[in-house]
Amino acid sequence: MTNLPRFALSADIGDVHHFRSIPIINHEPPETFEGLTWFVVVCNPKCERRAQLGLRRVGYQTYLPQTKRWVVHARKKEARENPLFPRYLFIGLRSDQDFFKMRGVDGVEGLVRDGYGIPAKIPAPEPREGEETRPHPLARLLEREMAGEFDFTRLPDLGPEYAPGEAVRLTAGAFTDLQARVVSMLSKGRVEVLLDFMGRGTKVQMKATELQRLEAAE
Repeated sequence: MTNLPRFALSADIGDVHHFRSIPIINHEPPETFEGLTWFVVVCNPKCERRAQLGLRRVGYQTYLPQTKRWVVHARKKEARENPLFPRYLFIGLRSDQDFFKMRGVDGVEGLVRDGYGIPAKIPAPEPREGEETRPHPLARLLEREMAGEFDFTRLPDLGPEYAPGEAVRLTAGAFTDLQARVVSMLSKGRVEVLLDFMGRGTKVQMKATELQRLEAAE
């Protein structure tokens, strides 16, 4: 998605105040990517949501992947969503649609094209032998987005807190299924445990998510 478009569609950017007054629409990804031919739209700088709104108004399916990061403004920290691919969004066309209605959509600059000047399609995968269908690449991208892979505001799963002396079972690593006793909680979700290994007491540091209380495991 790095090719520059070979033509520009007309778009009235407007002034800054007009841009800020445009409503921010919800994510609302398409229900399915199947049955449509998908292309990549190039947007004017910082106009991805505006372009998406305009394209939807004239009947196109769109997908604008989002990422979420912490930003600091006026000494306040807040989570903010932005396009995962700045200046790009995806547009899906039915078999009875063309690009004519894109002309004049505010915020749209053009389309990503191949080396022959033809709008570049996002290829749908061919099913392998024995498969009926394979997920569209954009469907897999949406799955990753919904799983929070691009949300950098989420705290990592540090796991439960354990008290010294608790009996636990190890669920990962070389000592999987061995029993141990909690020695202490460490920082960043790590736990020091004492296990009996070959007749000797051995201290090991584990992630809290790699332990299970013995009574819960039984």
